[in-house]
Amino acid sequence: MPFQVSVDDPTRPQPELRVLDRKFFQLVGEFVYVHGDTVVTVPGCAPMPCLLRTDLASIPAPLQGLLTPYGRQLLPAIMHDDLCKRASAQGPDGNTLRRHADELFRLALLDEGVGPFRSRIFWVGVEVGRFWTFTDVARFLLIAHQVLGMMCWVVGVPWATATSHFGLAALFLVLPVVLSLLWRRDFPVALLGCILLPVIAPTYLLTIATAAVLWVPDGAAWLLGRRRTRRPPPLGPPTTVLR
Repeated sequence: MPFQVSVDDPTRPQPELRVLDRKFFQLVGEFVYVHGDTVVTVPGCAPMPCLLRTDLASIPAPLQGLLTPYGRQLLPAIMHDDLCKRASAQGPDGNTLRRHADELFRLALLDEGVGPFRSRIFWVGVEVGRFWTFTDVARFLLIAHQVLGMMCWVVGVPWATATSHFGLAALFLVLPVVLSLLWRRDFPVALLGCILLPVIAPTYLLTIATAAVLWVPDGAAWLLGRRRTRRPPPLGPPTTVLR
């Protein structure tokens, strides 16, 4: 079993998360991830001091309906946050460790039964996060490249085909692939970002637009001074730990 209580105990861990605030949690008990010869120990709060604060894969709120940070993704997300913290502690030299952490995250998702497509979406997301953390200029170039690739395929190819410019359509079709080769080792994230952005971007924008529409009545009530705050009744004894 990839996720275990310890190296010597193959029992599947049942993580307990202590709630810190609206976004962050702390892992109470440690667990390990075993993949081949790789063993990753994710520390908890007991018996040692709390070392890990996790936000469960840093998924933007508008995308959590598409990419949930809980369920089968929970243990891989906690492990990835711990590895990212270790990589960030090394400064600029942590880029290699972060790259390895992102790949382990993808493998752990597959081990947990997450489909290959969803695993790749998660992987592309954390790889873009790696660029955003460890580079200054390349991160903007990567985003520009992925947006350009999306526009070539979503706008350029259909337009050129509809206007019978088939040579131009072929150029739009291969241009993102050729430009992705310039990223060398990061070719997969550069190309897959172009492919996935047409899926992710509409979901992100639609969620924001829906939230904005739903906010209108509350916003109007607030502007008119009719805002009311109702405290729901407690559902049980207070606790700060999620199981």
